Amino acid sequence: MIEDERLNPGSTATEKQIGDLERKIDELKQKYILFFSGETKQPPEQEREETEKAVRKLIYGGAKSAKMSMIIQNLAARFSLYNNLWLKQLNEMESGVSRLRKKNFATLPPDKFQPQSRKNKGQQEVFLSLNDEESFEKFFMAYQQLLPQAKRAGLDKEGVINSVKSKLVTHNLVETKVSVTLQNGKPSITIKE
Repeated sequence: MIEDERLNPGSTATEKQIGDLERKIDELKQKYILFFSGETKQPPEQEREETEKAVRKLIYGGAKSAKMSMIIQNLAARFSLYNNLWLKQLNEMESGVSRLRKKNFATLPPDKFQPQSRKNKGQQEVFLSLNDEESFEKFFMAYQQLLPQAKRAGLDKEGVINSVKSKLVTHNLVETKVSVTLQNGKPSITIKE
């Protein structure tokens, strides 16, 4: 590791920046959860804008290696996903749409967060919430169970989870049920609005 630092002295500073930004994003996520649940009165807009600037600065600062570039891209994609979600939720709050959707899911029992096996062994339903990372872990487990043992080893967990998060944001959903089925030997994800 010492050799790497001499060859690339900026990498440790960049790693520290990435670690700091990951913590900021997690803190910001918690603050938005508190805001959207009604615990706080104002959204943390100033912090969101500062974090957005820091992410942009990191992206345009240029990575010294392909590995760092990939880590920065993943961090930027994660922030972008949350940022889009927060902005859409704020927009929904202003238009009054958010309350209607939340009412529908407020009546669901807590066990909806568990993967549910159907009579058809090749199909499972999972309740997902962008405010609950554990629901995505359960989704991934359900997804993984559908695959043959040989395909499970090389599976990109973060890629699968980010893909389904993107689908939720694209469909403007904070919480929903998804169905995971095996079609033609490949997992298929269906969002049930």
